[in-house]
Amino acid sequence: MRKRRGFTLVELAIVIAILGILAMYAIPKYQGMVEEARTAQAKAQLGTVRSALAIYYAKYSGKFPSSLDGTIFAEGRVPTVEATKADGTIVESNGVVNISGNGTVDATEITDVGGWVYDVTADLTQADVRINAKGTSSEGKYWYEY
Repeated sequence: MRKRRGFTLVELAIVIAILGILAMYAIPKYQGMVEEARTAQAKAQLGTVRSALAIYYAKYSGKFPSSLDGTIFAEGRVPTVEATKADGTIVESNGVVNISGNGTVDATEITDVGGWVYDVTADLTQADVRINAKGTSSEGKYWYEY
């Protein structure tokens, strides 16, 4: 009698098939989780920016800053946000498009270059900040709608 060593070709084929089936289910789930994480991070960064603006507003007697820059943040820079552009590419940016307008960002003011859009009234009493991307998040909303 010979001693059997190693695996047969059939056993290896079965293991490879099982691993393939598991990968078929795991990879799409992983990709979905990455998108959900990107959305959660972007919403958290937006919350950070809005909180800094609220603190500035309270500190300076009901006036918002005339432009959004790093001076109102503890780190000395505007937080970076990662979002999807209209063409589906992912852009990571901390750039800011500053607008002196009606204090409310609307879809026509979104330039889709990433980063932020900050719209403030001339008297600095009303302001709005949005993510500057026209793509959609994992929740199916446009980034600028948050």
